Amino acid sequence: MLDRFGINPTQLTGLLSFVAAATACLIAALRSTWPNSRVWQILGFINGIFLIEIIFGLRHRIHDYLVALLRAEGEYGQRRGMQELVLIGLGTIALICVMLLLFSRRLAGNVRIAGGLTIALLTLFAIETVSLHSLDALLYGSIGPVALIGCLWAIATVGICWTALTAKG
Repeated sequence: MLDRFGINPTQLTGLLSFVAAATACLIAALRSTWPNSRVWQILGFINGIFLIEIIFGLRHRIHDYLVALLRAEGEYGQRRGMQELVLIGLGTIALICVMLLLFSRRLAGNVRIAGGLTIALLTLFAIETVSLHSLDALLYGSIGPVALIGCLWAIATVGICWTALTAKG
């Protein structure tokens, strides 16, 4: 049935996950005070961007463009070292962002947790864009009809929704 709409179970999981996360964050923004409300708004916006990303698949288009560019330059075979360096850099940036967020004393615990989960999701999208084959094989391994990456999106979204909907002030 999903094929009729040009969508697979993993994409559907992502669509539902990010609609839920964005909505929960925006509800938390309405119920919170400054500076938490501003962070909830930003998290709602970012999760909305994730939703748009699932619809349009820009990460795959960027990857395909870069592959074509590397092949045209004859550099495709040497890409692994660059990919690993980019992934290490992205992981380092994500870790620093999560640590800064988690140790912020101005923000409530719920918003820090939701922020950390959103950064983790952003890191997943970045890893997917870089597309190191061994990581792709893991992320796109199936757990039933849904790929592992879809399950990770859903798990993170449950955490974001839980923290957003139980946020106080």
